[in-house]
Amino acid sequence: MKSTITLLIIITLPFSIFGQFSESIRTGRPGQGINPFTVGNKVFQVQTGMTFNRIDDGSTSLSSFLENTVLRLGITENIEINGAITWQSTRFNFNGPQTNSNGISDTQIGGRINLYESSGVIPSVGLQGRLLLKAQSADFRRDQLGSMFTLSSVSQLTGRLAITSNLGVAWMGNGGDPNLIYVLNASYGITDKIGVFAEIYGLFNDFDINTDTGMSLVINSELQLDFSTGWQGDADATDWFIDMGVSWRWKWRNNNH
Repeated sequence: MKSTITLLIIITLPFSIFGQFSESIRTGRPGQGINPFTVGNKVFQVQTGMTFNRIDDGSTSLSSFLENTVLRLGITENIEINGAITWQSTRFNFNGPQTNSNGISDTQIGGRINLYESSGVIPSVGLQGRLLLKAQSADFRRDQLGSMFTLSSVSQLTGRLAITSNLGVAWMGNGGDPNLIYVLNASYGITDKIGVFAEIYGLFNDFDINTDTGMSLVINSELQLDFSTGWQGDADATDWFIDMGVSWRWKWRNNNH
């Protein structure tokens, strides 16, 4: 055990040398993917949002309202611990009869490490791992613990244009095959305060292609608002969503950090 801990320290120590903290808030919202950056040492960040999703194929319909909150805490400049909780209300109609499900639908805990931070076209790279917990309401509870690993990269093509990609694998805790996840995101800063993005995302398993787009508004260095909408591709059904959220952080760093 001691040798394993020593090896982990040796591996991760070089990454804590480089600066990770950003003077203005960096957040995974809006969009489906994550960026490779951590929040920085002595920083606590909250990312929360509300999503309405509607699916209809003519005979059945599903309406869902979700509130998702991500909590992030910087342990070093390049390592953070994080977690997520989702509350969901779902209404399902099948040829008339209606069923309703409400409660906590997802809980996760894990961490992220920024492996490399670049200032140019060469991408910055990060790795996030999470346990998918069984702490949900009865209507949504997993059969067993799951896990998810995401490799994220971002390339700053110009001063305002960036390309972010995610490749992930997730064992959802239902005993099925793992989901192979991809996200490809293009974001553009119209001004220092306003940004827009467009992305495609989905699963390699069936190679489905979903799309969304939206914008973010930086209120100040600690607070950001966002809005997005998307279409999740299915030739036999309409499947769309709208999402809005807020991200804020609290830091207790020295000014010379």
